[in-house]
Amino acid sequence: MIMEKLKCCGCKKPFAKNALTLFDDEMWCEDCLDKDTTTCADCGERIYRDDATYTNDDCIICDRCYDENYFYCDRCDRVYYNEYRVGDYCEYCCENEDDNAPQQLPDDKRYYCKSRRDLPVGVEIEAEDGDYFDVYDELTPKGFGVDKDGSLEEGIEVQVPASNRGNTEKLIRQACLALHKHGFGVSRRCGLHIHIEFPSRKKTIKNLLLMAYACEPVLYAVNPKSRQNNNFCKPLVSAFKVAEIVRTEPGRIDELFYSKGNGKTTKYAVEIYKKCKWNDCRYFGFNLHSLFYRNTIEFRYHAGTIAPEKIIAWANLLKAILLYVRYQYDKREVLELIEQPTILAKFKYLSRMLNLDEAQKAYFLDRYIKFNNLCAA
Repeated sequence: MIMEKLKCCGCKKPFAKNALTLFDDEMWCEDCLDKDTTTCADCGERIYRDDATYTNDDCIICDRCYDENYFYCDRCDRVYYNEYRVGDYCEYCCENEDDNAPQQLPDDKRYYCKSRRDLPVGVEIEAEDGDYFDVYDELTPKGFGVDKDGSLEEGIEVQVPASNRGNTEKLIRQACLALHKHGFGVSRRCGLHIHIEFPSRKKTIKNLLLMAYACEPVLYAVNPKSRQNNNFCKPLVSAFKVAEIVRTEPGRIDELFYSKGNGKTTKYAVEIYKKCKWNDCRYFGFNLHSLFYRNTIEFRYHAGTIAPEKIIAWANLLKAILLYVRYQYDKREVLELIEQPTILAKFKYLSRMLNLDEAQKAYFLDRYIKFNNLCAA
């Protein structure tokens, strides 16, 4: 008697039926199940790892348990059990007044903790014509990366460490202050790159790519024209078509992405590309290669700036886009965004999708007017 064999939905290898586990209407081998899923510490339900919420002590919980038993502290940006709640804050924040300095975790000196809602953000700031060594001496002891940038005139790149829990704004302000203080400025040669930690399974990555395609006209419209004709932040529309993104199976979305910078490719080649830092596909404004390589989405659209308020507003917009994909994704809405007839119509539609507040809408509308030579009505 020949034993029936089925393919694992993850690695696609054949296994005996009794060696596979049914999860989310698909069959999984033990290794793929352990890699892509986990179990809720409270109820024991199996969930995708990128659908997990991490509590203040790094326990994994599902969304249902979060809604029933946990809360999000608005002050320290961590998730706690309800019994530790005092108003909108946890009891620890109520006992200890926050200060203006970023707070590192005591165990591993990071400025962030794992969170699906409070997404960790890192920033790369390019600038020119200042004193490199003064910035290096001031920022590197605090955990910042500081490198010379040969593509600029006396250029520097400051890497703001990945952060959340209220630290992101403080770190951005520290970096910008140091650059200002030591004589740096920006030109059209400079860029601003935002990295947001967003580990994702293939279905989510497909949704991400379509959402980025839909948002891209707005992201370019609120930046100088020089960013649209730039080999270091190429538009997705120059290489992708909506229909091919929609038609591509989630399991092959990585092949589609890498084919745009490397020609016809194979699964084996794609796995090699993912392990290499340098790949031509990294120069799209929406850098999906970064997600495969280091689990962060990189957005390269923004012009260079050392104004902290601009960087903070931009990072918050990008986080809102990613959180929409994670929690509210509606393919119909995304396709309707693509079909909006004008940039202004796209902006208004996207603002509703993301539920942007009035201050956010006003800020980006002002930038749209500025960079498109319009007069405010």
